[in-house]
Amino acid sequence: MPAARAAFPYDYARVEQVVAGHVPQWRGMRFDAVVAIARGGLPAALIASTALDLPLHALSYERRTRGVSWFTAQVPPAGARVLLVEDIAGRGTTLSDSIEFLAAAGYAFKVFTLAYDAESRVRPDFGVEIPPGLRAWFPWERESVTPAYDATRNLPGQPADAYASWAIDLDGILLPDLSPGLYETDLAATLARRDLLLPCEVLPARDLSRLTIITGRPEQDRARTQDWLHRHGFHGKLVMRDETRHSAGQTAEHKAQAILAGCHTHFIESDMAQALEIARRVQVARVYWWNGQTALSVYASHAAELGQ
Repeated sequence: MPAARAAFPYDYARVEQVVAGHVPQWRGMRFDAVVAIARGGLPAALIASTALDLPLHALSYERRTRGVSWFTAQVPPAGARVLLVEDIAGRGTTLSDSIEFLAAAGYAFKVFTLAYDAESRVRPDFGVEIPPGLRAWFPWERESVTPAYDATRNLPGQPADAYASWAIDLDGILLPDLSPGLYETDLAATLARRDLLLPCEVLPARDLSRLTIITGRPEQDRARTQDWLHRHGFHGKLVMRDETRHSAGQTAEHKAQAILAGCHTHFIESDMAQALEIARRVQVARVYWWNGQTALSVYASHAAELGQ
């Protein structure tokens, strides 16, 4: 299996931005139609066909048999010049088989993918090259970046949510969050008090025993933190803050980077401000704010109007 790579997220705003960057050039290329590869190519193809005022058609691909067929009832006229759209040019055969299908049918075409990299089987005519060590991450295939999905070799046999990767915050979720002022007043006594705390009576309704924990606690606290977790039955991977990379004020950035590096699809955070910042930085993951009783979905993006 290839080495793990961190996620490079595309939210719908980025998808629209990437497509919009190519529209002026496409307008001069006299395409007759846009053809998506369903399902990954449909979001970008819909934006492109609307911007170009062109008909939208789609191909269907069966991975197990490598069969290509028309997904839409209507198809482009014979000899049409089409823009073929896919989300990623990967190592598989979806794009190459679709190209062969269109060529055999006599269509002239150019290929656009939202993402490609050095390992792509096909290099598209248009698209974004992903930096080395990263992998494209789309909201319509949120779970496709996880190790569990990788193990299927792109042939999943279960619903998408079976391949999700959850991670959680520590303080304020598994155990009560002590006031920052206590740490400033007497650090040693506060840490000793924290070590004696019991798990919270109300916990998120998931099996937390093996979930990855991403905490803002500094790396120097690993031994005592690990001891508390094991004593109370929590044995998941523990990711702590490296003070040489992130200060205490940069905890949300640390957590966001850990979510991307670990290819986690869902994260539960106890601090509302941090939850918002994590959601802004990791647009595709599902971020939840845990208020001590329930989890609330959090979404955050720049308010461009305030910058004008």
